[in-house]
Amino acid sequence: MAEDKGDTVVTHHDLAPAGTHVSDQFHEHDITDASQMPQPASSKRWMAIGSLIFLYNISLGGFLCVVPIIQYMNRDLGPDPSYTWLASSWTVASGVGLIVAGSLSDLIGRRWFCISTGLLGILAALIGALAQDVPTAIGAMAVMGLNGGLAVNSFVAVAELVATKHRGYVIGVMNGSAIFWVSCGSLIGHEMTVKTKPGWRSIFWMILAVNVVGTVFTFLTYFPAPALGGRNLSKRKLIKDFDYFGLLGIVVGPTMFLMGIIWIPEHGSTSGEFVGPFVAGTVILVALGLYENYGAKNPLLHPFLFKRIRTFTMLLVTAFVGGMLFYSLQAFFPTYLSTVYDGTDGRQVGIDGIPFGIGTQVGGVGSAILLPIIGPKIGTMWMVAFGVLLQVLFIPLMCLPGLNTKGMALAFSCLGGIGIGIIELLTILLIQLATPDEWIGFANGAIGLLRCMGGSVGTAIYTTIFQSKASQLIPRDVAAVAIQAGLPQSSLLEFLGVLTGAITTTPISAVPGVTPGIIEISSLALRRAYMDSFKYVWYASIPFGVVSLACALSTKDLSPNLTMKVAQHIKSELSIEDAEGQGVPSEANTTVPIHVKPEHVASRARRSS
Repeated sequence: MAEDKGDTVVTHHDLAPAGTHVSDQFHEHDITDASQMPQPASSKRWMAIGSLIFLYNISLGGFLCVVPIIQYMNRDLGPDPSYTWLASSWTVASGVGLIVAGSLSDLIGRRWFCISTGLLGILAALIGALAQDVPTAIGAMAVMGLNGGLAVNSFVAVAELVATKHRGYVIGVMNGSAIFWVSCGSLIGHEMTVKTKPGWRSIFWMILAVNVVGTVFTFLTYFPAPALGGRNLSKRKLIKDFDYFGLLGIVVGPTMFLMGIIWIPEHGSTSGEFVGPFVAGTVILVALGLYENYGAKNPLLHPFLFKRIRTFTMLLVTAFVGGMLFYSLQAFFPTYLSTVYDGTDGRQVGIDGIPFGIGTQVGGVGSAILLPIIGPKIGTMWMVAFGVLLQVLFIPLMCLPGLNTKGMALAFSCLGGIGIGIIELLTILLIQLATPDEWIGFANGAIGLLRCMGGSVGTAIYTTIFQSKASQLIPRDVAAVAIQAGLPQSSLLEFLGVLTGAITTTPISAVPGVTPGIIEISSLALRRAYMDSFKYVWYASIPFGVVSLACALSTKDLSPNLTMKVAQHIKSELSIEDAEGQGVPSEANTTVPIHVKPEHVASRARRSS
């Protein structure tokens, strides 16, 4: 199982590419050491878990409050045509930050990465609250994106502190604790913007306050034992053999790729702004894959995991394509509500978004809690497939609601949201089961980055489709109605510009020849044109859904890995005497794992479950 090489201990995970049988991975979560047995719950462990859950909540909550009000920020600080990067900078930074934090924390420990989550939140809040122009605010959102990426790494920090079989329960509660922000973030952001004296800056001051509390709480409570991936490496050896080229690749490659994709809606798919970064990012990612597989001494991307096609790689593909589905609804639903039903009433848009938020929470929490209960009975593959099926069914059904059936649209968004929640959280849990505990930070980061990349690709595609169809349908349908109602031909272009918001300097009543009747009938035609344009977005989600469903059906059941093994513990949970009595290595002797007979401990663990 282990081979001594200098001051390292190479386990069978490191040797996997050389021929380890794929079935061996279904024993990676068996208990092979008495230190991995479940211990009585301690207040120190639960306080640490509580601090990590709090950090995740406040990171997600801040983002969900800020994103819906970026137009207000642009209006106050600009206007600046680059304001769309207020959201895009968060996307890029969070995706890259997640995989970097996950990969590095596997080797050097998660404590300071988790503390840095709060510190980055504090920095982002200060920059945002004091920003005097849009570029500075974009910088604040980029730092907030790093905060968000590191916050998602908290899922790993929490998961490794509980038995593998119980991760679903704890992660489900962790995800469910954010229901307030997921359901009401948009509403809260709007209310704070319009009803407080500092306006949108109030949100950043709130983010500052809660991150100070979260940082102190985590600093005082979270003291994990040495990282599993680097436990048997000296600091000197770790620094000497570290995969620096791999780290550079996972920072630069995804960043360039995402920047290119994000430029598509604004500059087009043939522009240099898209082609340059996209091609560069793609080439870097391909080169990175080849280097990690054939050239790296200690590859940061662990190529042996990608050879687990049905248990690891297909989950990544499902997450990538699922991200394309997810963003078709999440990113476009507020715009859909405002253009078709709610107009400029931001408060009502926030209220109407609550069913979708509740749906994602029900799906995520429900699937996580049910994983250890029904996973062994029906197989994890069917659970993943069910989540994808809900998306494939109800996102395209968004084509059916009419202008007077908003309730149907909200119901379909809720049901589609359940599927989104299932895939978003269940794949996080399953990718951990498909990976040795030493590298679950990387696995969590990889699936988060792939979901982010898929979402960016999907958003670019859907935005292009929507803008293309809207530019065709609005002039055709609205112009015909307005002219028929008596609008002079000479006023048509100005009228359409004011009606759609493209012209903001002229009141609509000041357009020559316009009447209240023309405004009313044209506004109705505009809503209908927007609704028809969105139908093509919902249609476009179908092929992605079919691909995602096929990938989900090709995954392998991972329920055999739901054991009672506890991968990590808090340093001070056990005294030295207790540790020595239970086979836990002391601080002075952590380079040589203490093993008991696997068959005895594994059978004992299964009896206890």
